[in-house]
Amino acid sequence: MHSAKLRETKAFTLIELLVVIAIIAILAAILFPVFAQAREAARQTACLSNLKQIGLGVKMYASDYDELLPMGTYNSERNWEVNPDVAGNQGWNDCAGFWAGYNMSTIDGGQPLSGCAYGGDFYRTLMSIQVFPYTKNKQIWFCPSDKVRRFSNANVAQGLQSYQWFPNWVYNSWCPGSTAGFPGPFPCTRYNGEYRNLYNEPVSETSNWVSERMIFIERGAFGWDGPDGCGGACKNTNFNHSRGYNAVYFDGHAKAVVFGKKWTTLPASGWGPDRSP
Repeated sequence: MHSAKLRETKAFTLIELLVVIAIIAILAAILFPVFAQAREAARQTACLSNLKQIGLGVKMYASDYDELLPMGTYNSERNWEVNPDVAGNQGWNDCAGFWAGYNMSTIDGGQPLSGCAYGGDFYRTLMSIQVFPYTKNKQIWFCPSDKVRRFSNANVAQGLQSYQWFPNWVYNSWCPGSTAGFPGPFPCTRYNGEYRNLYNEPVSETSNWVSERMIFIERGAFGWDGPDGCGGACKNTNFNHSRGYNAVYFDGHAKAVVFGKKWTTLPASGWGPDRSP
């Protein structure tokens, strides 16, 4: 009789169990987002490290080639963006025959180069031919947070990776003194009242503003992407990181750019044109 009563006093009541479950649920609700944020912070750091390695590879390439940055599949240094989501011959993507038919089977296991300079072939050439001797690593071309691209032999063979060549764009081309003309179809963004014409700047280490001019960006950098898309008017989920995007610069350093700063970068990447300062 005594032992039975003792067992009864040690048992949890239904109310006590519900209280414990409620406490666990509250702790989980508090801690799980913290863990998720910690994981994403680690991924963004790894992504930043990738870009840093790519940037250093590009600088080592430049030191061997008269300070010029790699050309990819163009016949000279590309002073404009290259979309990383365009693959093969689309008929419009600079299909002038540069590198056409170049055998890549023993290099990345893919088909011969299409001759279209804009898109995947540009990145195939960078990651497997021009920059690879300095990095010895193709996985660094894939951001751990990229929801669209993952490292695979198939993606490498098509040049479908995470980062975007971005030394110049529409807001730094039609500027005073530019051989592209001024004014142009897009405004020239001002930086504290100063115009910065990149159209006539070399894609090399001799460029002006090497510590501010970007080489590579990632998803979320364009003005219509991310939580600050169109100044907040066209928010969307086309971004890799919740707080901003990573970039690597002409001088080789890499850093995170927080959302809301797209009109201050070089080149500027905001949207729409009427918002350009």
